[in-house]
Amino acid sequence: MLVGGASLFVFCPLTAAAAAPARQQDLSRVVCIGGAITEILYALGQQARIVAVDTTSQYPPVALREKRSVGYMRAVSAEGVLSMRPTLILAMEDAGPPQALEQLRASGISLVRIDNTLSPAAVTGRVRQLATLFKAQVQGARLTASIDKGFQELAAWRRAHPPRKRVLFVLSLQNGRPMVAGKGTEADAIITLAGGINAAGALDGYKPVSGEALAALAPDAVLAMDHAGPGIDTSALDTPGFRLTPAGRRRALIKMDGSYLLGLGPRTPAAALDLARRLQSI
Repeated sequence: MLVGGASLFVFCPLTAAAAAPARQQDLSRVVCIGGAITEILYALGQQARIVAVDTTSQYPPVALREKRSVGYMRAVSAEGVLSMRPTLILAMEDAGPPQALEQLRASGISLVRIDNTLSPAAVTGRVRQLATLFKAQVQGARLTASIDKGFQELAAWRRAHPPRKRVLFVLSLQNGRPMVAGKGTEADAIITLAGGINAAGALDGYKPVSGEALAALAPDAVLAMDHAGPGIDTSALDTPGFRLTPAGRRRALIKMDGSYLLGLGPRTPAAALDLARRLQSI
């Protein structure tokens, strides 16, 4: 991940499952639990092997239309997944609940966990892991080359536009209090990749904050998903807490598609560059 002038590329080890030889896997009926997995397999031309996906698999849009659904990735049912008669289950590391994943592991069906880190090395690492597993190394090499080029373009943009903005990612509003993203979240990672400073970086995970705390965080811009809950629009910037911030005074709200912004897949460099350009315009 970018820190100051450091390189975008950092070492990120793959999960132990990546070492499993592809020949040991039956790839005929695959269940994908995680939008990044689905996106990568479609990009590798392996969609015919997929029998079911989770609800975060929103790209490409056809995935949710043509594949069965196993529900939300953090609330899957082992029975629901097994009802798809999978020969291989691919799940992001943050899929759950843990009990369901344990049941799937105990079923004897091959379960491969995929790293959920959001960094340049991790994005290309996921592609290489899945390309090796599906014996699609040629397609994987093309895809990783495209991703690498995107991160290089992002790095060039950041070198040319060094000023950094304080960005507050708001997941939702709960009783008028924003739920914001601290460190260790995908939102924190994408803000950093885009050259921003996470205004809530002193917090861990997602936390609700008060109006007084908002003023102290002093974001230059508020970032939200475009399908987030009601209330996350420019009117939210008129509330007392936001009104005292630079973002509130400038009415600086950026909304982006959630699967694009936080998807952990091949579109990550493009999403980070889009965010960087929008921050520059504030």
